[in-house]
Amino acid sequence: MDDRSGEVRTRGSEPFPIDKEYSIYVRAEDHSRLLNSLDSKYPMTPEMRMSIVVGRRAPQFYMEKYSVSIREDTKKDSDIIEIRAKSFSDREIRYTLQVKNKGTGTFIIEPTSGKIKLAKELDYEDIRQPRSYTLRVNASEDSGGFTSSTEVTIGILDVNDNAPRFELPDYQVYNVLEDVKIGTKITTISAIDLDSGRNAEIEYSIDRNEFSIDSRGNIYTSRRLDADVNNTYVLTVKATDKGSPPLSGTAVVRVYTENTNDEAPKFSQEVYTPNVDENAGPKTLVTTVVASDKDGDNVVFGFAPNTKTSLFQIDDRTGVIRLSNNAIKLDRDKYELNVTAKDDGKCCEGKGNNVIHTSTALVVVFITDVNDQKPTFEDCANYNPTIREGLPFLTSVTTVKATDNDKGHNGQVRYSIVQQHHQKGSKFTIDEITGEIKTNKVFDREGEDGRFVSVTVKAVDRGSPPLEGVCSFKVEITDANDNPPLFDRQEYHENVRQDMSIGSHILRVSASDEDVDLNGAIRYSIAASGRRDDLDYFSVSSETGWISLRKPLDRDSYQLRAIARDQAPPYHNATVEVILDVVDRANSPPQWDQSVYTKRIRENARMSSEIISIKASSGIKDNNNVFYTIIRGSTEQTNKMTTFYLTTRAEGPYTYADIFLNYNLDYERITYYNLTVRAENDGNQQLASECSVNIEVEDVNDEIPLFVEREQQTVLESMPPGTRVTQVQAIDKDGTSPNNVVFYSIESQDGVEQNFTIDRNTGDIFTRVEFDREEKQNYALIVRATDGAPSDRPGSEGRPNSVTTKIRIGIGDKNDNSPYFDSSLYEAEVNEDEDNLHVLITVTAKDKDESSKLRYEIVKGNIGGGAFAVNNETGAIYVAGPLDYELRKEVSITEEPHECIGLSNSIISYKSKHHLVFSSTLLFLSPPTT
Repeated sequence: MDDRSGEVRTRGSEPFPIDKEYSIYVRAEDHSRLLNSLDSKYPMTPEMRMSIVVGRRAPQFYMEKYSVSIREDTKKDSDIIEIRAKSFSDREIRYTLQVKNKGTGTFIIEPTSGKIKLAKELDYEDIRQPRSYTLRVNASEDSGGFTSSTEVTIGILDVNDNAPRFELPDYQVYNVLEDVKIGTKITTISAIDLDSGRNAEIEYSIDRNEFSIDSRGNIYTSRRLDADVNNTYVLTVKATDKGSPPLSGTAVVRVYTENTNDEAPKFSQEVYTPNVDENAGPKTLVTTVVASDKDGDNVVFGFAPNTKTSLFQIDDRTGVIRLSNNAIKLDRDKYELNVTAKDDGKCCEGKGNNVIHTSTALVVVFITDVNDQKPTFEDCANYNPTIREGLPFLTSVTTVKATDNDKGHNGQVRYSIVQQHHQKGSKFTIDEITGEIKTNKVFDREGEDGRFVSVTVKAVDRGSPPLEGVCSFKVEITDANDNPPLFDRQEYHENVRQDMSIGSHILRVSASDEDVDLNGAIRYSIAASGRRDDLDYFSVSSETGWISLRKPLDRDSYQLRAIARDQAPPYHNATVEVILDVVDRANSPPQWDQSVYTKRIRENARMSSEIISIKASSGIKDNNNVFYTIIRGSTEQTNKMTTFYLTTRAEGPYTYADIFLNYNLDYERITYYNLTVRAENDGNQQLASECSVNIEVEDVNDEIPLFVEREQQTVLESMPPGTRVTQVQAIDKDGTSPNNVVFYSIESQDGVEQNFTIDRNTGDIFTRVEFDREEKQNYALIVRATDGAPSDRPGSEGRPNSVTTKIRIGIGDKNDNSPYFDSSLYEAEVNEDEDNLHVLITVTAKDKDESSKLRYEIVKGNIGGGAFAVNNETGAIYVAGPLDYELRKEVSITEEPHECIGLSNSIISYKSKHHLVFSSTLLFLSPPTT
């Protein structure tokens, strides 16, 4: 044997005996790998016996028997198996086929190749066809040679080519109560599969979660059924075999349920949140609660036992909630009512467990505030803020507060500054939320701002319409030491007699300061300007500024520096040179009749009128000449603007100085003047002396009261007589009483004075009647302000000053009219199978009150506890529950639009119609009954 090719050859040259058989045992080894490294063995086959016969022998098949399995879906003419035999005579072999038992003609064999083919189609499920074929194959040598035979077995394999089939395509299950217990068996169905083995094993499935099915086809309930929602459940059951790929079949199961009283009434909302005005009267409609029962039971409404219902009542059939018939007071922000809905169980008597069911809902009644209170500045009379001049922008001045006794938005106020028509820009700003007032400029007390600045603040609430209140007060501008003293001369130069006695007044230095109090109080002192010892000769009064002699003069001249200093930090100083020339003893300065003159004049004194006459003697014998001048000071009060002038006149031995008014006076600007008059004689050495002329200005009634600007004011209709509307204010800039005292009155015009009255002293305006906005929406008042003294203005003829202004008073709307429908009768129709939320009709109501917000409610006739519903805001009526033409063909319901005071009814009738048969049915409505 060749170990590589496996070829077996004879050995030697001796002949073999005829018909003798030799047996050789052979095996094959795999030398590509070792079994293990220890014994050096290779993998090998079992030993096989080889028979060698000497002489002629029949053909031999390569296998003793042949066996193969094929799928039943094998195609016709497919090759099944190839049978081969060896001829030991090297002759051609031809193959033939014989069939044992059944199956003739199913297979054929090619005579030369030995290939067996399928001659016709197979069907494993056909009982006429065997599932295993036994064939006999003969191999014959040509030319009368030998013949051999072998057995071939062909097995047929099942293919999953049959889907499961149900006994019926449609199953019906009747009278299943909707409250049947979960897990109850309701029916059994079955399917068969003609395949075999796993191909015939069936699993069931179902397409509804309410039901389940087991491997035997038993159908059970797996969830609670609901005949109110679905009285027929259509199930699709699928039977699937376990073949590969699996096949399946389906059947329909119809389960017909019967209604039981298993549903509690269901409210349309879990929480209702109606609004009722705080001043609503008895029987005012609050809301309508809607509940429906899917079982078709009637619903009875009521309040839960723990609900206090003295202020409210509910209709047990319609669910309409109203305020009670008695006098009521709604003093809370909200009321919570627990409402119950009970069914009566009449839908399903005798079926199932007939239990009365109850549901609850919460009704939160919010009390809406009515904007009937104005913002009020309760402390307005006590506002006396001060602000120091010179402080920067946005310095806090004060905080005002207005109180509005309304609630919510109606009680929330916003602040603003009222701009006066005579003002250029606002001097203050205000935070609209907090009421804090701040400066909008840097104030100058000595400038145009003055000592007091008027401010008017307005507070407006956020109601509709808004109401407002105003407050006017004065802000005092306090003084800051921001002005230095100013001397009334640039230099003092005076002649002094050499023999002047100790303690004599020489001259008076004078300075003024526009500040007030300590800021404007001045103290004087002197310092040496030339020689240091000049100070030893003189002293100065710190209060008056008079310079006096301390010791005898012994030089020709002296030079001092006068100092003026105010008395509050930061301190300010001013200096001026004082030059004193010493003259001969024979010379005398002029002598004044008085060192200080005082005169009071009225501020309306005419220009060029004489104010006062003063006189000084020359101090020189036989020479009475005296020359007068008004020293022009550094401030308006010291004649910087030449408000006064003088002329001299001779009368006998004396010369007089007559002082006249050069410009008009204004008490409101300057209340006094301090003039310094100098008199000089006509000697060889001119000597001079000075006196002070104090002119006090008297106030006259020359200012007209000016009204503080007011926007339109509002008073609510139906408010009782005596209701305060607003306050007008006029300011008289005169400086003294009674010139600046203002009185108020209402002018007679078109009878409007019969509707309002005014407080003469305060300007508060009150109503005298009860107004109706629907009759007249606003009024115009002419208010006169008159000051308290005869006028000093030309042409006044002794009458006080007065001025008028127009005050517009609007009448605010109040909810005092009932709403009404456009029509007392509405018509609509609807199909009985119409979808929920389908809108049938929209009804519209109107109200003469401008601020009314209408809400719509169905209060009567709503079938089934809520077949219809209405959009509370729009009045759109829509389907809210099932309709049944066979039970009720026409519905008449009553709807109310409502607000806090009035109610109005309208009847809406509907006809249900079947969508096929009665599609042309017309709706007929009857007028409402009273």
